[in-house]
Amino acid sequence: MFENTFFISLIGFLIVLTPLVFIHELGHYLAAKKNGVVVEQFSVGFGPELIGFTDKHNTRWKVCLIPFGGYVKMKGELLVNNENYQNKNENIGYFNDASLFARLSIVFSGPLANILLGILIITTLYSFHGRYEVKPEVNQVVNNSPADRSGLKPKDLIISINNKKVSNFEDIKNIVTVNNKQLSFEILREKQILYFNIKPEILESKDLETKSYKIGIIAPNPILVKHHFISSIHYGLKDTLILTYEWIKGFVKLISFKIDKKDIAGPIGIAKISGNAISMGIPSFLFLMALLSINLGLINLLPIPALDGGYILMYAVEFILGRPINQKIQFRLIQMGVFLLMFLMIIITFFDIQKLFV
Repeated sequence: MFENTFFISLIGFLIVLTPLVFIHELGHYLAAKKNGVVVEQFSVGFGPELIGFTDKHNTRWKVCLIPFGGYVKMKGELLVNNENYQNKNENIGYFNDASLFARLSIVFSGPLANILLGILIITTLYSFHGRYEVKPEVNQVVNNSPADRSGLKPKDLIISINNKKVSNFEDIKNIVTVNNKQLSFEILREKQILYFNIKPEILESKDLETKSYKIGIIAPNPILVKHHFISSIHYGLKDTLILTYEWIKGFVKLISFKIDKKDIAGPIGIAKISGNAISMGIPSFLFLMALLSINLGLINLLPIPALDGGYILMYAVEFILGRPINQKIQFRLIQMGVFLLMFLMIIITFFDIQKLFV
């Protein structure tokens, strides 16, 4: 729609991040109120306050200078000690005096809010704008490939593989790439049903390491298909599960040092992507927002101290032991978590800066 610039990237970054942070913290806030925990501050961003107000419940709502995250400050401490555990309900409205289930639900509600927002945005997009889909049709056949030798032709519509129905080209890839055994393809060609036995092979050297098999067909261009609301919910949930699965695979590659640094994006990278998305139009920008919202929810569920997942892990240990972890140990774990997150952020930002000069 219009050219991406640094200013557009910055605006896109803020437009994407700010509502995602707000929704995340709102999840914590609503769960805290429901469980009778007093919320003292609701902040989007860190550092000096730019604007804010205090509501009738004496909660200070504010937007701060540094727009990388936010927080909900609740009455009492986030770390629970044995004295709190044994003398409950002495301090009404304190987080650390709330029940284990209440604390767990408060911490979990932030990531859950982000994931639900992602599903809602995707569902709405599919209903009003449409979902890009690729028909299970052969667009081109690679010369001397298994498909070529078997007799597949352009315009052939693949109905099933090994008697398993396929509805889009992604289904074909999912079956073929993990199989090096002969597969039975049911094909519709000019109103006639044909059957082909094709054995996938490794066609490119880059696929050797991942053992990704192919038959040598190229997909047609995606088409935009608008769905009714119920169908949109189905595809919204389905695609969220797929995105979650792909995120988990990417995270496993990251911690095993098998991921390319070009595939990692920090604040600078996200700003650039946001600028590109906003330049491509509202639907692309909204889909990016949904993707980042789901990712934000998943990242916060990682069992790293200082993230929501770290607190959930400590509450799980508390449930097993029947008492909280020693408060000093909790504090040290959180310090280590903060150090790890800062280190990762520095490394990722360094990768972002490198990519700007490549």
